[in-house]
Amino acid sequence: MLPFSDLDFTGLAAFFVFTVLLAKVLLRRWLPYRHLLLGLSLFYLIFFFPKPFQLVGYILFSYGTIWLLANKYPKGNKLWGTVLLALPMIFLKAQWLTDWVTFAGLSYVSFRVIQVYMDHDNRKPFPNFLDFCNFLIFVPTLLIGPIDRFQRFQKDLHKGYANLDRTRWWSGWEDLLLGLFQKLVVAEAIQRYWLSELDPSSSDLWIQVQSIYAYGAYLYFDFAGYSSLAIGLGKMMGIDIPINFNHPYLAHNPKEFWKRWHKSLGDWLNDYFFRPIYKWLNGFKSLKSKPLLKQNLALFATFALMGLWNGFKAHFILSGCLFGLFSVVHNSYVYYSRKQGRDLVFQGVPEKVTRVISILVLVHLCLVAIYIFSGRWF
Repeated sequence: MLPFSDLDFTGLAAFFVFTVLLAKVLLRRWLPYRHLLLGLSLFYLIFFFPKPFQLVGYILFSYGTIWLLANKYPKGNKLWGTVLLALPMIFLKAQWLTDWVTFAGLSYVSFRVIQVYMDHDNRKPFPNFLDFCNFLIFVPTLLIGPIDRFQRFQKDLHKGYANLDRTRWWSGWEDLLLGLFQKLVVAEAIQRYWLSELDPSSSDLWIQVQSIYAYGAYLYFDFAGYSSLAIGLGKMMGIDIPINFNHPYLAHNPKEFWKRWHKSLGDWLNDYFFRPIYKWLNGFKSLKSKPLLKQNLALFATFALMGLWNGFKAHFILSGCLFGLFSVVHNSYVYYSRKQGRDLVFQGVPEKVTRVISILVLVHLCLVAIYIFSGRWF
C-alpha cells in the first residue's frame, strides 16, 4: 500500500493521527516524539510498504557513506560522493538490477540523502541517525515529496509534542479534505470519464488536442491532491511540510511556474543542479565575460538533467529539454529587455493584458511539455 494511492491508505493515516494524539496525552513523559514517529514509519514499512528491505538497506548504505566521506575525506570534492549516493537511483532509471536495489520513492529519498550530504558542515555535529531515518521515511512525504530540508524537518522533530496543537490539527484536516476531493474525486473523474476515453495513438487532431488538455487537467488535480494530503497529514502528525503546489497554471513565466509546480523540487534543482553547474561554467575563462550564456547553459543543463532524472527515455528527456528551452528563451528576453530599458514585445501594452497573454502562452507550452512527459505520444 503506497501513500495516498487509494482510500485504504486513509484508514492507516487515521491510525497514525490517533496514535500521536493518544501518545501526547498518555505517553509523552515516557515516549519521546522522535521515537514514536520512527516507530510509526517502521510499522508502515514492515507491514504495508513493498520492498522494505531495499529501503532499509539504502538508508544504512547512505548514512554509512556520508559518515565515511565526512570523516575520511572532509575536504574532498563532493561530486563523487553525490554520484555514489545516487547510484541506486541511476540503476532505477537505467533499469539495472531493479529487483535488488530499487523501491517506490527511491528518487525522492535519494534527493533527500544528497541534500543532507551536500549541506553538512564538517565543523558541526554529524547528523543524528534517528533524525536521519525519520527524515527519509516520514510516510506522508515518502513517495513523491515534497522534498523537505533536513535542518527544517529536524527543528519540527525536536519541538515534538508541542507541535500537536488544535490549530495545526484543524488546518491539517482542511488540507486532507481538499486533497481527497482533488485526487480521489476530480482527478479520478477526469481519468475515468475523459482521459481514458481518448486514444493516444489516434491521428485525429481534435483527439490529440483533447488528450493534451485532459492529461494536463488530470495531472494538475492528482498532484495538487497528493500535495494537500501530504501537508495535511504531516500537520496532524506534528510536522509542517513545505507548501509544494500553488496554482501553477496561473504562472506568467517559466521561473514562476516552477515556484508554483512542485516548488520543493524546483528549489532543490536550483540549489544542487543549477548553482553548481553555473559555478563550474564560471571556471572557463572564455565564459567569464558572458553571464547570459552561462545562465542559459546552466538552465538548459538543469532541466535536461531533470528529464534524465525522471528516466532514461526519450519522452522524459525531450520534456526536460523543452522546459529548459522555455527557461532559456524567457531568461534571454528578460536580459535584453533590461539592457534596453524597455519591454521588447509588450512595450505600451497594459500590464493586465500582458499578464493574461503571458499566462495563456505559458500554460499551453507547459501543457505540451507535460503531455510529452506522459509518454502517451511515444
